[in-house]
Amino acid sequence: MSRRGTGQRHRFQDTRMVDVKVAEVRGVTPHLRELTLVGPALTVLRSKPGAHLPVEVPDEAGVPQLRTYSVWAADPSRARLTLRVALHRPGGPGSRWADSVEAGTRARVGAPRNRISLDPKARYHVFVGEETGAVPLLTMLAALPAEAEAHGVLETTGPEEEFSAPYGARSLPWVHRGRASAVASRLLLGAVRRLELPPQAGIAYVAGEATTCRAVVRHLCGERAWPRYAVRTQVHWATGRSGL
Repeated sequence: MSRRGTGQRHRFQDTRMVDVKVAEVRGVTPHLRELTLVGPALTVLRSKPGAHLPVEVPDEAGVPQLRTYSVWAADPSRARLTLRVALHRPGGPGSRWADSVEAGTRARVGAPRNRISLDPKARYHVFVGEETGAVPLLTMLAALPAEAEAHGVLETTGPEEEFSAPYGARSLPWVHRGRASAVASRLLLGAVRRLELPPQAGIAYVAGEATTCRAVVRHLCGERAWPRYAVRTQVHWATGRSGL
């Protein structure tokens, strides 16, 4: 899922950016692309579940822009890392690049980073997001021990846009908004309200559109009286803004 960018070339000229090659490109759903990157530098880049990877992409004028995509899988022993990127139409430079990039294309990437990550001390885990947050949330779900208790719900437009957690792990239920907007989604908030959760607070991971994330936080911290530290959010996009 694409996140923040800038057009200032000099900001990317540092030793933290490394060269990689796109080895494979495939469509996962009609609006989700999977890009597998290879390169010697990937043997030393460590990625925790839920991480994002900064990638340098060109805009229409060829000026580098920095976009950040969700890591789906990482295999340092094989110098491989796989991203999943949501496509938006019309989209910005990151979406256009991901939609048109071909195997063999060279790129530069930074170190993986996490805004949210699993809390190993959580009583139980709750995952909530629409399709832009589903990639990091499902990788985190897949990384849980088999005995860990997990709840949650994901939202997308329809069944053709659903996908499962990696490695054949357990997955989460989806709700479908059809042509309704993902902004301030009442459908997703209603599905969260219907979740049957234990009486004590766990740890929630909420990712996706900004106003929907805020609504889920208000529900958990207000209606369910969870402490604010127990709800961890990662905003992926907001109306009228090119990235967050």
